[in-house]
Amino acid sequence: PEDFMFLFMGHWLKGEYGHDRKDVATLVKSFLETFKDTVDAPALVIKTSATPSVMDREQTLNKIDDIKSMVDYKTSLQNVYLLHGDLSDDQVNELYNHRKIKAMVSYTKGEGFGRPLLEFSVTGKPVIASNWSGHLDFLDSDKGAVLLGGEIKQVHESAVWDKVIIPESGWFY
Repeated sequence: PEDFMFLFMGHWLKGEYGHDRKDVATLVKSFLETFKDTVDAPALVIKTSATPSVMDREQTLNKIDDIKSMVDYKTSLQNVYLLHGDLSDDQVNELYNHRKIKAMVSYTKGEGFGRPLLEFSVTGKPVIASNWSGHLDFLDSDKGAVLLGGEIKQVHESAVWDKVIIPESGWFY
């Protein structure tokens, strides 16, 4: 029923709360905290999957429920919708250009490039993203992007991934 929805698009990979590479957990919690108990609150649409399986979908829904349980609210929490699995290029285009999707948001800790951010930026809608990494090659605050501040810290041990994310890596928090 919401007329305003934020979109997040990316994998929700390993890492304890606040330490997954895209920082989806922190994104969900800060969204819920920001708009709790708000009349006509926006919604958050999360398009993710580590693997397009029923088990992964259920684990993702459980993560969202766990984060909701961390938020202290008086009257209501806004909706978080999950789109899980694969989408065709046409479906992704429809999602980006849907009249209710008003902005894309990403708390990513590090991107080689950030293709969904680039694809969404051509819609002319705002992109809210961390002020670090590969997407800064095409996102610019002078052109409507909202770039979030932070600092570089060592990657958390729960996110280390053999030969992919090494313990000595630095991530944007």
